[in-house]
Amino acid sequence: MSNIKDIVSKFQFNRILSNDTRTKLVYVLGQIDGQDCIISFEKTQYDATNIPNLTSTVNSNTMNDVVENNIYGWCMAHLESKEPDTRIKTIYPATDVHIAKYEAQSRVILVETPELYESITLPYIKSIPEKRTAWVHNILHGSAEADRVIFHDCDPENGFVILPDMKWDGRDETLYWVAISMRSDILSLRSLSSQHLKFLKKLRETSYRLVKEKAGLSPSQLRLFIHYQPSYYHFHVHITAVAFSDAPGVVSGQAHLLDTVINNIELYPDYYQKATIPFVIGENHQLASGFTKK
Repeated sequence: MSNIKDIVSKFQFNRILSNDTRTKLVYVLGQIDGQDCIISFEKTQYDATNIPNLTSTVNSNTMNDVVENNIYGWCMAHLESKEPDTRIKTIYPATDVHIAKYEAQSRVILVETPELYESITLPYIKSIPEKRTAWVHNILHGSAEADRVIFHDCDPENGFVILPDMKWDGRDETLYWVAISMRSDILSLRSLSSQHLKFLKKLRETSYRLVKEKAGLSPSQLRLFIHYQPSYYHFHVHITAVAFSDAPGVVSGQAHLLDTVINNIELYPDYYQKATIPFVIGENHQLASGFTKK
């Protein structure tokens, strides 16, 4: 079942995975036909074209919790707007990995030496079923999301696809794209070496050019970074606007700037095979349990 309307209509609620009051984003777990399903609901920002008319959409009969003090006043109310105000995303069927990823949990920082990568992280990566990244291959081969693709270079060595990340709300100031490599042998940051410099630089320059053409943002207004650990082990680069200061995943211990990665490899071709890399991860993640046993 891939029809989002069917998924939403058949969803049977089980429990709340997380509810972020700051970002107005909630993840809920449920089931459809005996299989786990995750649905997220996120309040969207106001459309700039509708802001001048917001007061006319306020239903005064719904005002409650009214407080008035001198020149100040506030209340809760319902806006009678026909514009969609909630972004809905579904994962079905959802795996235990998905559930652990979106469930509220404490975060820990782990220090990964090259030896720990070889003994714990790499075996974990190799144990992940290929079907987990089937959606990536669908994009790369044009069988899914083809209408969303901004750029597609099919070169098997240095090619990549660029498309909007599903977290992007469409505004230039919160720009969030992703570039996905055509190669499947680059698993993560740890796989990168001097042989990938041409590819990385090509990706960087292409990203700069496309964002300038389509969003009017210059290279100095962009942040290109790589996650470690990534959410999926098929190499990809995140492309965000610097103005999007609280973009998901830009925190220290997770995001590695592409410029820094390129420079490190230019200085030491095998830098990422020899470096000790700290990373932040949820305490319920399988890697966390593997590291704490050492």
